[in-house]
Amino acid sequence: MLTSQGQIEELLDIAPDWRQIFDSLSKDAGFADGKGSSGDISGTSGFQSGKPKAVGLFELFERLGAKALYKKAQLLKDDREKFLSLVRNFYLQPLAARMVANNQNLKRFFVQRRVPADEQKRHALSIATELSEKLDAAVRKHLVQGAEDGFKALLPAYVQRSVHNQAIDYIREEWDWEKSTLQDLNLDPEQEDPRQNTADDSQYMPENQAISGEQVSQLNQLRDMLEKMLADKKNPKEPLEVVDCMFGLGLTKFSCAGKELTMRECCDILQLPGETQARKIARCQVLLDKGLSMVREGIRQNLPGIADCWQKETNVNRASRRELNQQLGMTESEVERLIVQRQYRRLLELVEKSILKEARLKELEAKGAVAAFVPVDINSATNRDLMDILGLNKETAQKVCDKRPFPHLSNLVELKLIDENGLKTLLGRGCVLKVVVEGRKDINSAPLDELVRAGIESGLAKRIERGRPFGTWAELEDYLQIDLSKEPVLRQNFCLGIFSD
Repeated sequence: MLTSQGQIEELLDIAPDWRQIFDSLSKDAGFADGKGSSGDISGTSGFQSGKPKAVGLFELFERLGAKALYKKAQLLKDDREKFLSLVRNFYLQPLAARMVANNQNLKRFFVQRRVPADEQKRHALSIATELSEKLDAAVRKHLVQGAEDGFKALLPAYVQRSVHNQAIDYIREEWDWEKSTLQDLNLDPEQEDPRQNTADDSQYMPENQAISGEQVSQLNQLRDMLEKMLADKKNPKEPLEVVDCMFGLGLTKFSCAGKELTMRECCDILQLPGETQARKIARCQVLLDKGLSMVREGIRQNLPGIADCWQKETNVNRASRRELNQQLGMTESEVERLIVQRQYRRLLELVEKSILKEARLKELEAKGAVAAFVPVDINSATNRDLMDILGLNKETAQKVCDKRPFPHLSNLVELKLIDENGLKTLLGRGCVLKVVVEGRKDINSAPLDELVRAGIESGLAKRIERGRPFGTWAELEDYLQIDLSKEPVLRQNFCLGIFSD
């Protein structure tokens, strides 16, 4: 988003102490008089094609940094609203837009969908705009609460993680929409779910390999905390030593910085006791879980700013027993009560259904607990989801896995896997059924001879081969200039995949 001279002056009227910084930036960019007329979101200064690059609000906000922006917002009263609007429109939005445009998951998703470049830009802008509104709301909330660490929502590292999460949510929503509404496509069940291509852990994202200055600072704080924990004789050493070895932290004599070890290697180096290798590895897993819990608790107690910045939401409707225990700190009895009564449409139901006391609910919220209803497809859900989300016992869940796919949910009753009341319970807990179409080949990828063997006239088959891929049946019909109802063999023997190469 370009910055006008009027908007620059508007900001400098609000914060006159920043004029010297702006003039310095302008001078560095080749404008010694500081009168650049427009801004750029590239975040770089200098000359391009022999012309000096204009300096705008983004460059100024970037130079000032998150803490300075937040501190200024804290000090302002009458002009706070105007100031926050400028920060949102000329810092958060362009920063998010740049990161969204470089997000590898979105790029891969758009390529699979063959989304035109101009449409990709519109989607990216929409995502960035929505995200900037959310980040703006987070900053305002911190200001109202008087939080000293509220600047975290303005950190590039925080924005980067928010962009990653927003991209993952966008892909999941688009996929769910396609599966539930594009029924005329007869989607091939063998097509890969695009959600499987997304990196759920942001540390594996290519764009996150370049860690920002803020993250480096946080990692150094974390390292200092771990060193203190290891030096404290009150803390058990084995769990922390396993964490040290597994993640290659180089904090003890057993590990080297940057060299991550396998559990087998940890067992050997730490000489963990056990009659067999399997028992040693099982012990190592227990120690790792305990060590990570100690680290997590240490962060929450000693580094609250980092805990807030790195907090990950945990959906109580989908989380495993281990996540409920490790991430949210729930007791075994609380976990058991929660799972039995899934699913929940709001966290307050945990109190209303006597799963937790109200004070405990606030603790969970602080640790990132959310309640988002999750539809569970009986034809594709994992055995664990059938038990932990839909509430089936182990034996029934296994039978469902063995006998699926099911054309109708009523088949579960007909096959005596559950009774009518059981079916009602499943529906109440989010059970859905997506029909699996078998025996159909994708017309976008089927070989020419296979099209002909299926009964398609040779000339028509060659035209299909030349014109594909097709996104919809209507597109295919327009291309062939025929009424597909007069060519039933097409719809009967083929499906139209939307992710075909």
